[in-house]
Amino acid sequence: MSFRIRENLQKFFVIGISYKKTAIETREKFSLQPEDQTNILDQASGKGIESLVVLSTCNRTELYGFSSDPDAIIHLFLSNCNAKYEDFITHGYIQKGHDAILHLYRVASGLDSQIIGDFQIVGQVKNSYRESEQKGLINPFVNRLFSYVFQASKKVKNSTDISKGASSVSHAAVQYIKDNTEELDKANILLFGLGEIGKDTCVNLLKHMHNRSLTVVNRTLTKAENLANKFDLHFAPIEDLTSEIQKADVIVVSTGSSKATVLPKHFEGKKRKSLVLDLSVPRNVSIDIEDNPYVEVATVDILSQSISKAMKHRHNAVPQAVKIIEDSINDFYGWLEVKNLSPVIVALKENLEKIKEKEIEYHKPKLNDLELEKIEHISTNIVNKIARACISHLKDNHKKHSSPIETLEMIFRENEN
Repeated sequence: MSFRIRENLQKFFVIGISYKKTAIETREKFSLQPEDQTNILDQASGKGIESLVVLSTCNRTELYGFSSDPDAIIHLFLSNCNAKYEDFITHGYIQKGHDAILHLYRVASGLDSQIIGDFQIVGQVKNSYRESEQKGLINPFVNRLFSYVFQASKKVKNSTDISKGASSVSHAAVQYIKDNTEELDKANILLFGLGEIGKDTCVNLLKHMHNRSLTVVNRTLTKAENLANKFDLHFAPIEDLTSEIQKADVIVVSTGSSKATVLPKHFEGKKRKSLVLDLSVPRNVSIDIEDNPYVEVATVDILSQSISKAMKHRHNAVPQAVKIIEDSINDFYGWLEVKNLSPVIVALKENLEKIKEKEIEYHKPKLNDLELEKIEHISTNIVNKIARACISHLKDNHKKHSSPIETLEMIFRENEN
């Protein structure tokens, strides 16, 4: 790999925090609401940052940047969340170059997910990428990189068994409910919050329920009503949240709020057991509820642990997925090399064309029009064949040379005299 490309690679980095190193009570400090992500992008455009993609999920908050100053992005990140610089130094991470690229591939392909093979993440990455693209924060390097990443993710999903079984938090939630509810068909289930995870959980629950004892509540009533009408479910306004919680055996919370939306007061006087699943980061179920002896609370961390045994077979597909990623990264590096050679190839063609024109000009007085036409045709074919051979050779062997354009200049310099 040429020095210029290695230099560019070092400008690509990822900074972030994830479940691997940090528990949920710390991760939620770094969580970014949609308006926070938009603020970061708006502020980044005025700081000379070429590219920036912001991803915030229940398991990670990461920023993928292309810049000579990652520290500026770290401070931009921290100024829009509830964490301090000391928190990031203790729990966060920075990766550059190849390590950052490999990390992005693993995230988008479900290999770095808390639930391995969770392909819900790639949709979240695509949404984040599109928002950055709309803000004009995607340069050619990042554009092509993410294109290769999305292609590899699709191939991993379609060509391996890594996504078999529960593949997301919503799937894990349904499995947990099945394992911890004696009679699922008789249980009254309340789904509070209809974001992406909430809707997925609803759809997955209905695959395992023969009745329709499921009620949906959302801060926007029309969203609850529309989903209820689509699947023939019950719905209720948020003003009835307390009464719905009182009736429910299982409560799934995914409101995407920056603070707790399900509070101890909602359970006051309730004497029947309740299973509460909090699928949100930051947690939307107050931690004080865990003191209630009638309530069992499961967070996304607990859900992941509960299905770890069932997920073991997915690990058998990891080597195949890794090979797909390695091949894609090599293809991306190949594109970088060819892109880096573009000025060299242009210089090669220009020099060959100059030589041809110089020679034709020298012999032109000795040729009639027909001979000149033939000579031009033959010489053009020769130049094109030489150019193709040289270009092929450059693509195969330029890694051995620190400056291929200097080599070409040296080859053709004496022909200009």
